[in-house]
Amino acid sequence: ELEKEIELDVDVKKNPRVKLMTLHASKGLEFELVFLVGLEEDVIPHVRSISSAELEEERRLMYVGTTRAKSLLYLTWRQ
Repeated sequence: ELEKEIELDVDVKKNPRVKLMTLHASKGLEFELVFLVGLEEDVIPHVRSISSAELEEERRLMYVGTTRAKSLLYLTWRQ
């Protein structure tokens, strides 16, 4: 079903896998499908980001994460 929704790379069809990485590690990369999980207060932005410069870095990281998806982006949080 997923293959019908998005066109996957040939290598991914042969060897499907999940890549887990930090937002920092995802810089410069792109993926067809991206899940950003755990979008909770005090996680993003991190509880220690008390200065405006640190908060701006957290915003930039969120931007990096959301722009890694070529086709689909899922954002998850608890209710």
